[in-house]
Amino acid sequence: MLLSFAEIDHELAILLVNASIQAYNAFDKEQPTECNSEQVKTPDGYDFVEYWTGVDAILNEDKTVECYGVVFRSSQSPYTYIFAFRGTDSTEDLLDDFGFNYATFSPCINQDVVPNDVKVESGFYCIYSDSDGNTESMQKQLFALIDKYQASEQPINQLYVTGHSLGAAISTLFSLDIALSRPDINSTTYNYASPRVGNQAFVDFYEQQKLQQNPETRTIRIQNVYDKVPCVPLKDQGYQHLSYAYLVSFYRDNLTGKFDIVDNHSVHSYQTVLKCAFKNESGYFEGIFDNNQGEKMQSVQPDQSKVCTYW
Repeated sequence: MLLSFAEIDHELAILLVNASIQAYNAFDKEQPTECNSEQVKTPDGYDFVEYWTGVDAILNEDKTVECYGVVFRSSQSPYTYIFAFRGTDSTEDLLDDFGFNYATFSPCINQDVVPNDVKVESGFYCIYSDSDGNTESMQKQLFALIDKYQASEQPINQLYVTGHSLGAAISTLFSLDIALSRPDINSTTYNYASPRVGNQAFVDFYEQQKLQQNPETRTIRIQNVYDKVPCVPLKDQGYQHLSYAYLVSFYRDNLTGKFDIVDNHSVHSYQTVLKCAFKNESGYFEGIFDNNQGEKMQSVQPDQSKVCTYW
């Protein structure tokens, strides 16, 4: 279901796309297991709190531990927390984006509540759930953080979950896990350029959760019409998107720009187009802009019929 301009929390969408960018900034390819906190620019009104890691592997070999996300906490109570997941930033990550094998989703607790036909893409799920034998899985790290905050003098009043690209897919798994394993947590998820995460049974189960019944707390996908990453894994393989999406539309400003994979997927371009769109009564942005890498981009009115037609 496509959402209108009025159905999006504009300030929240801008806050969380910025948080997603900072999750990228925290990653240092030279020291992938550590958080590069000096490069993280905290959103206004928030403090940088912590980070977590995940395990990448190709065909379950060559496992590497990488910084995968950051936590921000509001400077004043009642405390709002942001868990922001990093997207594709390595060869291993890219292969996970384009995977197609299914895995069974197992939440942190209450494993028996998940129907047997609920399946998710194995690459995303492995990053979320795997350990290298020395470092705890991302899943365990995330819930350890939640439990620590809840037991502190700065408990979670509101949790926002976000991510771009691969980070969007993993944030979706985490959001479902919160609903099943910590249902007392009030959480909302906005993600950007998400691939398809699971099959139709996964989508149905996800959207049956209590927070998904409320327009104020349901998960919202923000997707560029010309972005190729949300077109995988393929529908022909049984994968489906979560229902609620807000479309933007931009592409590289040249003859082959609508076919571009990298620039049409850029989180910085998502940020720029959203900021401009939310300033217009039309709800979209038409014009030329810089993609933060010196390339010119064209933004136009979104056309639903163009989604994934170039892939």
